Amino acid sequence: MTGLRIAAVAAGVVFFGTAKGAELKIADVKAYVFLERAGKLSEDILGAPALVDAPKGGAPGGDTATGVMIDFTFEGDRNFSPKYATATVDLTQTNHMGQQLVTHKAFTGFRFGDDGVEHKAIFLENATCAPLTIVVRAGKTAKQTQLDFSCTEVRASN
Repeated sequence: MTGLRIAAVAAGVVFFGTAKGAELKIADVKAYVFLERAGKLSEDILGAPALVDAPKGGAPGGDTATGVMIDFTFEGDRNFSPKYATATVDLTQTNHMGQQLVTHKAFTGFRFGDDGVEHKAIFLENATCAPLTIVVRAGKTAKQTQLDFSCTEVRASN
């Protein structure tokens, strides 16, 4: 009986070690605006110059854009689908009056392919007139980036 218990404990240690090594990681973040006249997504705009007045023609190629698609690339072991793994995304925009709009999203149910990669995405409508801060956490990894959006506004005088 003692030999069986030792074998069971050893098997549990091997399983725990494998599961612990197969950690969920955030690998990359990309962002695109939906080009309304062209009817397609732009090239990745992270690291690109700020977009000013995207809804009025300030998007790439002089197109109009109000929607933003954010693509998150996660990595994990294809032989390990983390049942309880969760990645969180916090998106924060601050409008011209200083009000913050925060969107919180959690992703679960990862199923990695042979390449060990899975993509998740969020589409934000009417989000191209205020800076957008993106914070992603997955396992022990995190990424933070910002999209520089702004719009000129004509305000009525009182």
